[in-house]
Amino acid sequence: MTRLKPALYVFGLFLFYISLTTAFAQSADNILVDIVAVDPAVSATLGNDEKLYVKVHYETDVSVRFQAIALLDGSPLEVGAIKNPAALHAPGTGEALAWVMYLNPTHVDAVRIVVLDEKWQPVHQLSHEADVTWQDVASAKPRKPAEWVSPLIKAERRKIDYLYDPAPQKYGVLFDLLFFLNLAAIPVYVLLQLHMLWRYRYRWRELAVIPIFPYIIVGFYVVAGLNIETSILVTFLFRYTPCALLWLVLLWLAKRFWQHKLPPPKLYKPPKD
Repeated sequence: MTRLKPALYVFGLFLFYISLTTAFAQSADNILVDIVAVDPAVSATLGNDEKLYVKVHYETDVSVRFQAIALLDGSPLEVGAIKNPAALHAPGTGEALAWVMYLNPTHVDAVRIVVLDEKWQPVHQLSHEADVTWQDVASAKPRKPAEWVSPLIKAERRKIDYLYDPAPQKYGVLFDLLFFLNLAAIPVYVLLQLHMLWRYRYRWRELAVIPIFPYIIVGFYVVAGLNIETSILVTFLFRYTPCALLWLVLLWLAKRFWQHKLPPPKLYKPPKD
């Protein structure tokens, strides 16, 4: 036991040294980022075709990217969000533009800038207040962005079109496809749910009713007038509906292939002669 304590002490010092070395290696990149301006700068209501712009000043020794995502009570809102393409910025000092918009009704109270390296790995992030609400329709009278927005849009476009990116984003099309599949799952679920409630009998109908209960709970909250953010309702709709549809599809497959192998259902009353 007396020899074990010095060994543990030396091992602890070794781990501490490794952690310090790692920390200094990570900070050697010298990435300094600051949010210079946000547009709109005050509380605003936007249409689903308008963006929240963020102007970023950076000093870095490595290539970096910038992407924006809005927050509500500290939680990022991903459902319905469309973010800037995140052009690659070469080492040095400069200004960058990041933006985010929402296709569904969404209220946010802050915007977060995520700093990514060349391989799309997050290396830093910072936030700024932004009281913005998006409607689910286009704005009747589009607002005019701040003067600094247009030059930065052109600069970002030039970086994307003319500068070589060794690690371009490869999954944008896949994410768009998943978004539209989630969107299509809503009417498919409704039709399949109505079909099963109308055509199924006995235990099959009881199993088909199961996905409805979460919708009933959410509906009760809405009817009771409890304060639920629209973005939370939309998130629930997009995240839960595909799961409910998957349950109904599995139930349809089970009934189709196994119903003839199961014994007949037990009736509560004997059939009349």
